[in-house]
Amino acid sequence: MTFTTIFPGWYSGRATHIHVEVKINGAVVKVTQIAFPESVNAAVYASGVYASRGPNATSNASDSVFADSLSSELATVSGDPTSGLAAAFTVGVAV
Repeated sequence: MTFTTIFPGWYSGRATHIHVEVKINGAVVKVTQIAFPESVNAAVYASGVYASRGPNATSNASDSVFADSLSSELATVSGDPTSGLAAAFTVGVAV
Protein backbone atom coordinates (compact mmCIF):
# COMPACT_ATOMS: atom_id res chain seq x y z
CA MET A 1 0.00 0.00 0.00
CA THR A 2 1.17 3.53 -0.65
CA PHE A 3 -0.21 6.76 0.77
CA THR A 4 0.75 10.42 0.88
CA THR A 5 0.60 12.36 4.12
CA ILE A 6 2.29 15.13 6.03
CA PHE A 7 4.97 14.33 8.60
CA PRO A 8 3.25 13.78 11.94
CA GLY A 9 3.46 16.29 14.72
CA TRP A 10 4.33 15.20 18.23
CA TYR A 11 2.69 15.25 21.62
CA SER A 12 4.17 15.12 25.11
CA GLY A 13 5.24 11.71 26.38
CA ARG A 14 5.44 9.89 23.06
CA ALA A 15 8.00 9.69 20.29
CA THR A 16 6.88 10.77 16.82
CA HIS A 17 4.82 8.01 15.21
CA ILE A 18 1.96 7.02 12.92
CA HIS A 19 -0.71 4.51 13.97
CA VAL A 20 -1.48 1.66 11.58
CA GLU A 21 -4.49 -0.65 11.59
CA VAL A 22 -4.85 -3.39 8.98
CA LYS A 23 -8.28 -4.84 8.25
CA ILE A 24 -9.24 -7.81 6.12
CA ASN A 25 -12.93 -8.10 5.26
CA GLY A 26 -13.71 -5.58 8.01
CA ALA A 27 -11.84 -7.47 10.74
CA VAL A 28 -8.79 -5.94 12.39
CA VAL A 29 -5.84 -8.30 11.87
CA LYS A 30 -2.93 -6.05 12.86
CA VAL A 31 -2.41 -2.89 14.91
CA THR A 32 1.04 -1.32 15.08
CA GLN A 33 2.86 2.00 15.01
CA ILE A 34 5.60 3.37 12.78
CA ALA A 35 8.50 5.31 14.31
CA PHE A 36 11.00 7.50 12.46
CA PRO A 37 14.78 7.76 12.86
CA GLU A 38 15.85 10.48 15.30
CA SER A 39 17.88 12.20 12.59
CA VAL A 40 14.75 12.55 10.43
CA ASN A 41 12.68 13.84 13.34
CA ALA A 42 15.35 16.44 14.14
CA ALA A 43 15.58 17.62 10.53
CA VAL A 44 11.81 17.96 10.15
CA TYR A 45 11.24 19.71 13.46
CA ALA A 46 13.97 22.24 12.66
CA SER A 47 12.32 23.26 9.37
CA GLY A 48 9.28 25.04 8.02
CA VAL A 49 6.12 25.24 10.08
CA TYR A 50 7.43 22.58 12.47
CA ALA A 51 10.32 24.77 13.69
CA SER A 52 8.13 27.01 15.85
CA ARG A 53 7.14 24.05 18.06
CA GLY A 54 10.67 22.71 18.31
CA PRO A 55 11.97 19.18 18.74
CA ASN A 56 10.12 16.34 20.39
CA ALA A 57 11.43 15.87 23.94
CA THR A 58 10.58 12.14 23.86
CA SER A 59 13.07 10.08 21.89
CA ASN A 60 12.35 6.68 20.39
CA ALA A 61 14.55 5.05 23.05
CA SER A 62 12.68 6.71 25.92
CA ASP A 63 9.19 6.12 24.49
CA SER A 64 7.20 3.66 26.62
CA VAL A 65 5.87 1.80 23.57
CA PHE A 66 8.93 1.76 21.30
CA ALA A 67 11.50 1.11 24.03
CA ASP A 68 11.29 -2.68 23.63
CA SER A 69 10.24 -2.94 19.97
CA LEU A 70 11.88 -0.09 18.05
CA SER A 71 13.80 -2.31 15.65
CA SER A 72 10.55 -3.79 14.31
CA GLU A 73 8.65 -0.47 14.19
CA LEU A 74 11.21 1.88 12.63
CA ALA A 75 10.64 3.18 9.09
CA THR A 76 13.40 3.46 6.53
CA VAL A 77 13.35 7.07 5.37
CA SER A 78 15.00 8.81 2.41
CA GLY A 79 14.96 12.39 1.19
CA ASP A 80 14.88 15.61 3.18
CA PRO A 81 12.28 18.04 4.54
CA THR A 82 12.86 20.54 1.72
CA SER A 83 12.42 18.22 -1.27
CA GLY A 84 10.24 15.66 0.46
CA LEU A 85 10.60 12.44 2.40
CA ALA A 86 9.73 8.88 1.49
CA ALA A 87 9.32 6.22 4.15
CA ALA A 88 9.19 2.47 3.72
CA PHE A 89 7.78 0.10 6.31
CA THR A 90 6.68 -3.52 6.06
CA VAL A 91 3.68 -4.70 8.06
CA GLY A 92 3.51 -8.47 8.37
CA VAL A 93 0.02 -9.93 8.44
CA ALA A 94 -0.91 -13.58 8.90
CA VAL A 95 -3.71 -14.59 6.55
